[in-house]
Amino acid sequence: MQLRYIICFLILSLILHSCNKTDAIGLEIQPQEDKINTVVDTFHLESKDYIFKAVSAQCLDSMSMLLGEYYNEKYGNIKADLVVQLAPPVNYQFPDAQYKIQPDSLVLYMFYRSYFGASNEPFEVSIYELNKNTPDYYTQYLTDFDVTQFLDINDSQLLGRKLLTSVDQSKTEAELERRTYIPTVKYMFTETQMQRFFNMPKSAYSSTKSFLEHFKGLYITTSYGKSTMLYLFEIDLRLFYHYSYQTKTKAGNDTTITVNTYINYPASKDVRQINHIKATDIEPKINKRDTVNYLTTASGIYPKITLPIERIRGRIKDSLPDKNLKNKIFVNSANISLEITERDTTATAMPIPPALFMIPVSEADNFIKTGSLKIYKENKAQLIYYISKKREYIGDIAYLLNKVIKDNSQSNTEYLLIPVDIYTNSNKQVTECRPTKRLGAATIRSGKSQYSPMRLELVYSGF
Repeated sequence: MQLRYIICFLILSLILHSCNKTDAIGLEIQPQEDKINTVVDTFHLESKDYIFKAVSAQCLDSMSMLLGEYYNEKYGNIKADLVVQLAPPVNYQFPDAQYKIQPDSLVLYMFYRSYFGASNEPFEVSIYELNKNTPDYYTQYLTDFDVTQFLDINDSQLLGRKLLTSVDQSKTEAELERRTYIPTVKYMFTETQMQRFFNMPKSAYSSTKSFLEHFKGLYITTSYGKSTMLYLFEIDLRLFYHYSYQTKTKAGNDTTITVNTYINYPASKDVRQINHIKATDIEPKINKRDTVNYLTTASGIYPKITLPIERIRGRIKDSLPDKNLKNKIFVNSANISLEITERDTTATAMPIPPALFMIPVSEADNFIKTGSLKIYKENKAQLIYYISKKREYIGDIAYLLNKVIKDNSQSNTEYLLIPVDIYTNSNKQVTECRPTKRLGAATIRSGKSQYSPMRLELVYSGF
């Protein structure tokens, strides 16, 4: 029995000795110049607050029509108004006159599923009619457009006002929680406006263009309250009317049937809806504390950071002096870390934007105006995501950095961090990326933070 254990031990020892010998031979025959050297390095980033006054004004999806005003002591004030066109039902015809058509009401509906701010503090919505021009469908407006190009903002153009709260205080909790319930701002126009739409000539329905010549659109704003922002997903103007006709019952008796119906004029994709957004009281707040940077959405503050390209090149050459930067060195990972600080945990805290688009300052204007993803597909810009568990934004910019450091014409490059909405296809590939207009804000540690500076953590290899 003991002999068997001794034999097994000897066999195992021979196997281990063979493995070690083989490994040693492999190291010995590998040429010294073919070794892969891997280096880990960290660079603190230079950063500052940067005001970007306008983003795309087009309302292209649900929740992209902002209406309201919100003041935050830390991040300033933001107000959002709307200029909207309404689309007619082209070639619509009322029933024949014999049906005794009668108008009932003209009502504007503004639907929203979500809002930001106070649930019970009142605010006032004011509705004006455009009287100068109507938005051009093919013009790309920015959020700082001049509203007065479309109307004179005075009482003669005022159609009405509505005082409300974001949560309807007249409804019970059970009613508010019903799946079928949709919060709505509802405004009923005057008899005069109702008759105007009812008597609109038949030619107005021949095309959208013809309709806009008769009714250029609406300017919707808030004239009171700084605690609520609505995210509208649909706006409809409806002309309710009824008509009657005579018929017979199954028994052959005469009877009158009354039909109640309406014409819907939606703010649809066939026409323009544009957001006018103005941020105020932010200039005095920025670049006052060099240990942090502010980040806000819409027309607000986008941190500007500088990638120290020349310093990175120099450190790589010092670490791997025998390797050619263009052909023999590769950045394996380049994690940029932006840590959140001074986090607001109150119920009315502004949400932290979920994603940032890191884009060269020189390309920002074109991206804002066109939404082109060309620069992203060419690895010249990078998406950075907020990781809630770590309370920081993290993004691997290795592809971007590999291109930049190997291009000797590139020196230290400035980038803006733009909060964006991201759209993907079924394969989770990014198909669209737009600057977000929904309210959001955060305070991030700058490159001068003593506690945990904004940084770039590199892993690179030389072959």
